[in-house]
Amino acid sequence: MGIFDFLKSDKTEANIDFTVNDMKVGFMVEYFIKTWEVKKVYVYDWGNNFHSKEYLLDSGDETIYLNIEEDDKLICSIWNKLDIFEIDSGLVNSIKSTDEAPNKLVFENKTFIRKESSQGLYKEQGESEDSELVNWMYENPETKELLSIDRFGEEEFGASKGKYVKEFEFSNILPR
Repeated sequence: MGIFDFLKSDKTEANIDFTVNDMKVGFMVEYFIKTWEVKKVYVYDWGNNFHSKEYLLDSGDETIYLNIEEDDKLICSIWNKLDIFEIDSGLVNSIKSTDEAPNKLVFENKTFIRKESSQGLYKEQGESEDSELVNWMYENPETKELLSIDRFGEEEFGASKGKYVKEFEFSNILPR
């Protein structure tokens, strides 16, 4: 083997152009002038071959959730968790008694209209057991802000406030 034979050797190319779909736990990504670390990845199965992913991102002083789904194109949204009682103190009892969320919610003096409701399965990536959930998605027509209400089983509820973002807003996606 000559001194320059290493230049001729067949090398597999490393992936340097990661997308939000490629992210895994431990990946780093830049968004909104901050560097975020992917702490958890959740996968959702909404039935009819429709899936989505959610990334728990941590910047050290803030955590957000990035949700991505394919629907002819990639749809991205950023979410912050809320206490469901901040939206409406009677919302949980209303959903429990009717098994349905209202068609309209008022939060922070803005009206949110229900866009969709979905029943599905979710799990943290790498886990084997799925859990069931029901999700109700709301949108404010003027501001395009989003609200999400989740029901896990009979007694557990979650809420989030979000907004749509563009995939290009996430850059320098790299494994740690």
